[in-house]
Amino acid sequence: MMKKLTKILIIGFLGVLLFFLYFVFKYEKYNISILNDVTANEHSEIDQGEGKSKLYIELEKMLLEGEEDIQFKNTLLFKDSNEIFSTLEEISNDNPEIMYYKGAEHSFGKLRLIYSKGKEEIKEHKEDIRKIRSEFISKYILQEMSDYEKVLTIHDYIVNNSRYDNRLLTSGIVPPESYSSYGILSLGLGVCEGYAKAMKYLLDGIGIKSIIVIGESKGQSHAWNLVEIEGEYYHIDSTWNDPITKDGSDVLRYNFFNLNDSEISKTHSWKKENYPESKGEKFNYFRYNNLIVEDEEELIKKIKSILFNRESYLLVKIMNYSSEEISINKIVEKIVYDNYELIRLNTYTYSIDEEYGIIEFKFDYKK
Repeated sequence: MMKKLTKILIIGFLGVLLFFLYFVFKYEKYNISILNDVTANEHSEIDQGEGKSKLYIELEKMLLEGEEDIQFKNTLLFKDSNEIFSTLEEISNDNPEIMYYKGAEHSFGKLRLIYSKGKEEIKEHKEDIRKIRSEFISKYILQEMSDYEKVLTIHDYIVNNSRYDNRLLTSGIVPPESYSSYGILSLGLGVCEGYAKAMKYLLDGIGIKSIIVIGESKGQSHAWNLVEIEGEYYHIDSTWNDPITKDGSDVLRYNFFNLNDSEISKTHSWKKENYPESKGEKFNYFRYNNLIVEDEEELIKKIKSILFNRESYLLVKIMNYSSEEISINKIVEKIVYDNYELIRLNTYTYSIDEEYGIIEFKFDYKK
């Protein structure tokens, strides 16, 4: 009887041991890239004070310090690798102070984080952007500003003090700084991920909620921001508002400032179920500044007013624009021909974003 019981216990022990070994080797060495799409996860162990899981808090601390190795304890010991990797991506998009994270390797209870920069350099860059943000807020953000004005000020600062790192378009190779908030804020150079992180970093500093959106634009991977103003979310793409020009001149646009889901969907795509819905119109740049005309008749009135007052610049958005139905040249030339002595126009130029019906005019008059 004792022999039989001993045999049963040994078999049971071996079964548990085999299951344990299977669990360990099943999760041995997974790799992940930060460039993958981010999917929000629900975590079971929530810290009620922060609204974040214990796993999130532990990993965020490591990433901020540039730590490489962690030995999980307690319940974190049994965390699934996919949950760990997904949480790492989530954190890296939530906190723009986290820089140069490339990926991770996970085996049972152990996690190794991989960076493109050393710990000391990460620390220096983090201190640098903190100083830049503090100085920016002190200099440009006024207490009496509305949230719209604060967001606009941050957007303009980023676009006016940065340029797109077009090495991504020419060689496909850019330094890791260009993907970070440091690249935009300290070096004035970056790609879309850097623009989005810099935007979020400055917004975080003044308490305005924002989210980095990971999606596509015209078939290419892309990143931009969702920003909350007075309880409604709006899309801001500071990268596309800072276009690359043939002559290298700096351009500040507002084509992608405070768009809703419907508007930005003309050129951008993303997993809408992973992000807050955006339906607002009030703070769209063109609507807020009364720069929208509904049809050709209103456009003619707007151009006439500018020409009659001999003003040199006009920015306007026409709803439902179609180049087949509206000829900008014919409109301007007819107004000038009919009122030549009054207007005395020398030259004019214009550019148009046909997808959004946004037209920018520059007029030069005879003295």
